Amino acid sequence: MKHEEDIFENHSHRNTYMNSVFFTAINLSSTEGIYKKVIAEASAINKHTGHCWLVHTSNTGSCITDLGENRSRESEDTIFESVVKLLNSQDIQVIYIRHMVPSIKLVKLLRKCHRKHVKVYYEIPTYPYYGEQIKASRNKLRTLLRLSYETLFWPIIYSSVDHLVVIKSKKKARMYKKMVCISNGVDPSDLHKKQYNQQDTSDTISMVAVGTIYPYHGYDRILLGLQQYKTESCGKKVEIHFVGESDTMTKLKQLTQDLGLDSVCFHGVKTTEELNQLYEQFDIGLGCLALHRRNADIDTTLKIIEYYCRSVPVVTSGESPMDVYHPEYTIHIEDSDNPVDIADLVRQYNDIPGKSQIWETACSKFSWDNIFKDLFESTGLLEIV
Repeated sequence: MKHEEDIFENHSHRNTYMNSVFFTAINLSSTEGIYKKVIAEASAINKHTGHCWLVHTSNTGSCITDLGENRSRESEDTIFESVVKLLNSQDIQVIYIRHMVPSIKLVKLLRKCHRKHVKVYYEIPTYPYYGEQIKASRNKLRTLLRLSYETLFWPIIYSSVDHLVVIKSKKKARMYKKMVCISNGVDPSDLHKKQYNQQDTSDTISMVAVGTIYPYHGYDRILLGLQQYKTESCGKKVEIHFVGESDTMTKLKQLTQDLGLDSVCFHGVKTTEELNQLYEQFDIGLGCLALHRRNADIDTTLKIIEYYCRSVPVVTSGESPMDVYHPEYTIHIEDSDNPVDIADLVRQYNDIPGKSQIWETACSKFSWDNIFKDLFESTGLLEIV
């Protein structure tokens, strides 16, 4: 554990490019997918700016990680207080903020950044998100009140940031001048590429869904489809694998039991290394199969990016970021609540060419390193170096 004076020691003499801060109100847990995403994003920012501090919520108040020096410390300060200390002690030139519930403290921080001529990037992980949150909410009245509260702050936030970084989930969503679109990304170095045999003689197709599962993932559809599927229609047995835990996963277990399905396996939470081994047996990655339940038509889920980067084709009920590069690597199904036609899905899978090459495009286009390189170049940030 490092002392505060060590963490905030001035590093301006070792700047390769500029000092930056990644700021989020999430209390990161290493067992959650969001942990890997935030760490990978902050590491990419550290690489392309030269030096980055990651500040996030912790049980004590906040945690500050100096990615340039690879050391962390806990603080009783709030995340806002910790960021202000960095702004006061370092020559910070860039701050990247992940969307949080707006507040007066956030507005004050943004104004301080403006006074210090700090470039502000504000990320909205799903845009637009109002419809999704209302549809996915258990307490819709509370959600409506919170979203109404956020709406009051948006004009101030918009005027106070340099760029709104959005992961777009709806094709017809209105785009504003400061908005810059990116896709979700991964750190490919953590992911194992699936090895394909030249002659695939297996009589089984294995599908997998990984991560925290919600109703909008629509996996009830795949289970209902599996109940109707007849092996003789394609000559292949179909298995469904679920990895992770959530309330929805519990309901899927009950549905599996009610339908009397014996080719469904629930693995629970697995580490990245355990997943690397499991993926050798998986043929198809399940994305969002009921995007209308989250008021979306673009699949922005992190899980499909991981599938691609493992060289596993994807099934989704909407558009995929891969469609721009290689649409043949994605199986598109109708966006409805009807059971999935498993036989048609298997036939489409069999027609996908060059499955072993999926990872090459995916790792190139969807690594956080490349995403932030493109983002910073397109917004002119690297021109101030």
